[in-house]
Amino acid sequence: MSILDRLFSRNKQIRNTEGSWRGPFFGMGELGNWHGIDPHGDGWQRNLNIDAATARHIPTVYACVTRTAELVSQCYVTHVKDTDKNPQHIRTSAAYRVLRNPNSYQSGAEFFYNLVATALFEGEAFAIATRNERSEINSLHLLPKGSCTPMVDPETKEIYYSIGESPLAPTGIDYMAPARDIYHLKFHTPRHPLIGESPIKAAALALGINVALSKNQAAFFEQMSRPSGILSTDMSLNAQQMQQLRAAFEEQAKSWKAGGMPILGNGIKFQQLGVSSQDAQVVQAQRMSTEEICRVFGVPPPLVGDLSHATLNNTETLISHFLSTSLGSKLEIIERGLDRLFGLGPNEYIELDTQAL
Repeated sequence: MSILDRLFSRNKQIRNTEGSWRGPFFGMGELGNWHGIDPHGDGWQRNLNIDAATARHIPTVYACVTRTAELVSQCYVTHVKDTDKNPQHIRTSAAYRVLRNPNSYQSGAEFFYNLVATALFEGEAFAIATRNERSEINSLHLLPKGSCTPMVDPETKEIYYSIGESPLAPTGIDYMAPARDIYHLKFHTPRHPLIGESPIKAAALALGINVALSKNQAAFFEQMSRPSGILSTDMSLNAQQMQQLRAAFEEQAKSWKAGGMPILGNGIKFQQLGVSSQDAQVVQAQRMSTEEICRVFGVPPPLVGDLSHATLNNTETLISHFLSTSLGSKLEIIERGLDRLFGLGPNEYIELDTQAL
């Protein structure tokens, strides 16, 4: 063994043993900035992470969120009480009145639309309730993003919410509210039972691919645009003849929109340029990212305008499946949360009627 090999082996023994920690690990991005790398990962596609603000402006994400919110807002709110004979619909309760008209500036449909959209974009949504002199809820107010934080009393384990400043809230100042006065809508809570997480987290890689492909296409059309076709001939043309030919063809091409047909002579041929195989692969990759985003949100692609694999039969089946699974689960979570907020009895419940859908 050479001297260098012995020194390297000795240095390895002094520093750490085989398989031990050798971090931290860093990598350099395409702009020359250093960033940390997960020791259990390989740093692949580190620049495809998308934050919530950027995700809002991706058409597929916006369509998935708004379609779900639109469908929920169409559901008719009813207060049902089970009886020995048939379920009884109550129209005189505080729950029915408030959910139909939550406040002075929103209708029930607007309230549920923004409630669900915020919960899907941000992972959770908050609404604060005000009460009358009989301790009945008489209004509901949506709270802006980041203005409400759940807190747990370490001794009593009771839940409170810290309300930030909101110009539309009852008092408009910071204060603490008990859990009974807060409607906290959340669907998936992987980190903590009181902290919701948006599906955008799971779709981050697909979102990054979608944004990267969109930027690539925008750069192509801005800087590397191509003509729709070319004129070719076996004749030798000088500069003046080429200009005359271009002017004559452009003059004839003006009548195409009106159904006209250009006539080309002297062996001149018009060759239309189509989509290349590379461009088709880009379109296919973007379509795959769209399908991946829809899969994460649980929304059928035809609902967001992707009709590439849609037929009349399977579209109806997909939408029916969406109503009975993905949307049905969200409606159940919303309904049971409202039951708890209004303190309904064991034989009473709020129902969002899907008959309008």
